[in-house]
Amino acid sequence: MKKIFLFFSCLLLSLLLLAQKTKPVSLETGFKDPPVWAKPKALWPWVNGNVNLSQITYEMEEAKRKGMGGLDIWDVGTSVDPDKVVPAGPTFLGEKSLEAIAYTIREGDRLGLEIGLTFASSWNAGGSWVKPEHGAMGLFRKDTIVTGPVNVVAIISIPELTEKYDNERKRLIFKNPQTGFPEFFRNVAVLAHPTSKDSTLQGKEIIDITDKMDSTGKINWQVPAGTWRIVRYICMPTGQPLAIPSPNSNGLMLDHFSAEAQRVNMKYIFERLLPVTGSLKNRSLKYLYGDSYEVNSAVWTPLLPEAFYKGNHYSLIRYLPVLDGYTIDNNETTRRFIFDFTKTLSNLIIENHYQLGRKICEQYGIGFYAEAGGPGKPIHNVPFEDLKALGALTVPRGEFWNKHPQLEILQIIKGISSASHIYNQKFVEAESFTSVWLWQEGPDELKPLADRAMCEGLNRFVYHTFPHTPPESGYPGWVYNFGTLINTTNGWWPKSQGFHEYLGRCSYLLQEGNFRGDVAFYYGDEAPNFVPPKHLIPSLGFGYDYDVVNSDAILNKMQVKNGRIYLPHGQYYEVLVLPDEIRMSPDVLKKLERMTAAGAIIIGPKPSSSYGLYNKEPSDKSVHLIAERLWGKCDSVHVQEQVYGKGKIVWGKTIREVLSQKGNPPDIRLPETIRGNTLDFIHRTAKAAEIYFLRNVSNKPFMLPVRFRIKNMQPEIWDPETGTITPVTTYQLNKEGVELALPFSGYGSCFIVFRKTNKKVIVNGISLDNKKLFSEKIDGSVLRYVNKGVVTTSNGLWQWNAKGKSLSKQVKMQDAINLPGPWVLHFDQRWNAIASDTMHSLIPLNQSVKEQVKYYSGTVAYHHTFNFDKDKISKDELVLLNLGKVKEIAGIYLNGQSLGLLWHQPYETDITAVLRNGENNLVIEVVTTNNNLLVGDAKLPLVYKRTRSNINKLPNAWQFPFSQAPLQDAGLIGPVELRFAEKLY
Repeated sequence: MKKIFLFFSCLLLSLLLLAQKTKPVSLETGFKDPPVWAKPKALWPWVNGNVNLSQITYEMEEAKRKGMGGLDIWDVGTSVDPDKVVPAGPTFLGEKSLEAIAYTIREGDRLGLEIGLTFASSWNAGGSWVKPEHGAMGLFRKDTIVTGPVNVVAIISIPELTEKYDNERKRLIFKNPQTGFPEFFRNVAVLAHPTSKDSTLQGKEIIDITDKMDSTGKINWQVPAGTWRIVRYICMPTGQPLAIPSPNSNGLMLDHFSAEAQRVNMKYIFERLLPVTGSLKNRSLKYLYGDSYEVNSAVWTPLLPEAFYKGNHYSLIRYLPVLDGYTIDNNETTRRFIFDFTKTLSNLIIENHYQLGRKICEQYGIGFYAEAGGPGKPIHNVPFEDLKALGALTVPRGEFWNKHPQLEILQIIKGISSASHIYNQKFVEAESFTSVWLWQEGPDELKPLADRAMCEGLNRFVYHTFPHTPPESGYPGWVYNFGTLINTTNGWWPKSQGFHEYLGRCSYLLQEGNFRGDVAFYYGDEAPNFVPPKHLIPSLGFGYDYDVVNSDAILNKMQVKNGRIYLPHGQYYEVLVLPDEIRMSPDVLKKLERMTAAGAIIIGPKPSSSYGLYNKEPSDKSVHLIAERLWGKCDSVHVQEQVYGKGKIVWGKTIREVLSQKGNPPDIRLPETIRGNTLDFIHRTAKAAEIYFLRNVSNKPFMLPVRFRIKNMQPEIWDPETGTITPVTTYQLNKEGVELALPFSGYGSCFIVFRKTNKKVIVNGISLDNKKLFSEKIDGSVLRYVNKGVVTTSNGLWQWNAKGKSLSKQVKMQDAINLPGPWVLHFDQRWNAIASDTMHSLIPLNQSVKEQVKYYSGTVAYHHTFNFDKDKISKDELVLLNLGKVKEIAGIYLNGQSLGLLWHQPYETDITAVLRNGENNLVIEVVTTNNNLLVGDAKLPLVYKRTRSNINKLPNAWQFPFSQAPLQDAGLIGPVELRFAEKLY
């Protein structure tokens, strides 16, 4: 009986725990304490494959403690190790590697963290297990010139590849020892064509003489009169190795176009993993991850001719000279063939690598994530259209860089978020803060980059990178040579929690509901094709947002209801905008005709032809006939609209005009007097809530009137730094929605959440010295919304209306009080640093005349005592502690009480509640970057050195030797002041 009772008790407890675990949390609860899937993750380099189990536990526990949600195991080499200090670790997916991966998964289970695993010892796909027939392929050619008429009997040999790939990395070439031929190759064709001075060939002159070559490569052909080029086309491995693999894990890059290659690749990975990990379902390992596509070689695959014929209904063989730079027949024919060819490549990689990879992974209970959004040319030779590739994944991942000459090309977020919105994927991830700056920057510099990415749609961060540092690597340890380093050996890590929590809370809200954008921009049917970064589109203007959509979305997902264009999961757009292009797929145009008839508004030029070469005339005729019906007399000049069924075609008007005429004012609007790039935003519609995230794109503070297209809901400010929610009682109502006067610090950001409420509100017309806050931009962040009212930081005559009454208050606060020296500094003794120092006035640590201070990095505590008379402030006044400039993060303690962390401008906090009459004891703990310690350490004799790393140059791994590198401002720089604010109501 006891056993039965115990059994049912355990069962009941399990059910209760399960119910508790699966019970949906409220929006507020999830915001205050975000779930693990909203918290930032990081790429976790195991440099050269080196790994230490106890350090794994320490780093995972630290990551969780500071507010991170997971780590991606990344076995990788380093291209910077001039002193050869990093040993070669175990082979990726060898016994030692698998032991560490399995251990990490078990620790992830215990800690509730999410783990990813990159499926190559480098970036992208491939490895030591990839055989030549499954490696990246190219189309190679060997040609000869002959003059006829003559009978040619000659061997056209297999092309020899150069020893190095890209003149940098050594090719991995596998040859048959008996024949000397490549271990794998496939003859594609042998063609002959007359030589041409202008690189133009007539298709009828191209002769397929493949059957004139025997198995040894010998040609026996009767050459007609004239000068002819005979070319043998061969498919064989390029020998491209992995980019920067760990030394014992080099191998071939995978053929991404081949389903067989992907199946064999995945089979090997899971056959290695599963015996040591057991089942992966409902475990901490959530996905395999592929980095950006960087197979920058000629693109081919053994079955490409067959796949091309299947998809396009004609053979590509006679068009191969196009790939050599020739024009066949004319530019139009050549362009159409190139469209068919590149589209085939795109479909192959999407179906055979991304879709198949996801299918295989999900059979084992995990996902397949990848950076499938580029960048494309000129950086990488990426051969696919990004939206469909991203939509094929369990979760799409992009990237954004920090301080790079080609920063805009590397801002790969808008396409990722568009794909997520189209394909109903909850997460929009990105490799974040990628750079070459290593130990240079703190959260204050990173926040504007993060805020921009979130306004493009990002809702989960993956830091690049969080280096794993085994004890033998020292401090700051072995690192991969790229990245903004956010890990346990970063000097500001001990106080980084606020930064991670900010990103986690922001991501949580931006994962809720559906994206709200009025416009869907169709980017055509070509491949490769990539979505550029979010930008202000002149025809649309400020205040509207958009997605970019592809043919797949139009053909298979879009339906029209009540004049709106809907996707199956509820996402909708008001209008669809066509590219400035005369070509269109007949199938897409047929769908657009049905959508317009059902009530859609389509904006764009009239198409007149199709894309491809197959069935060219009937396809062009179909496009022409449908376009004539749809556009009618609409020519963009004399006639700019054509009604068709319940909808209409528009050509010649701006998108903004069309939306306005449709009754859709901007989602957010600023006063007409405000010009320039001021705000950026994103809007999501969740259950019973409208969520807006806004950011100041400049470093100048201001108060700005912002009108939201929201009715019958009350605004609240949700602060992602603290998790607090503050109802806004100061706003105006008008026919277009709600108008708020919003304060923004330099590069400041905020969430405005609208919800229905029964609370009474105060609707104000508020002004400062007769400047109306709801009509003018005011320099400085002069108002603040607090839990029980509104406070100001500006003196002057404040006037407002409340409950039908006109009220006013003359504010005259005392001037800011500077907290001068002396400041007593206490240093962390881990580095045998000076124990303490005194500054009579604050200066950056690196400007000290004392070398132990000048070259210090880590935590330093600034102690100061000041007197304050609380009787001089009224009950409505607040006292704010402003630190001026801080490098990098400050923890505040006043009279023994912690007041939290300040990690970005303005470094300011309310100290009113803990301030006391008389003497006050202030401690400001500041953490810095590692830069200055590394510079100073390099000047010491070897016996006294405290730091170790494979990197020996700064500010990046290629610039100045440590001893000559510039120092950075560090510590509490100030000036430190007491500032005042006053409650208005």
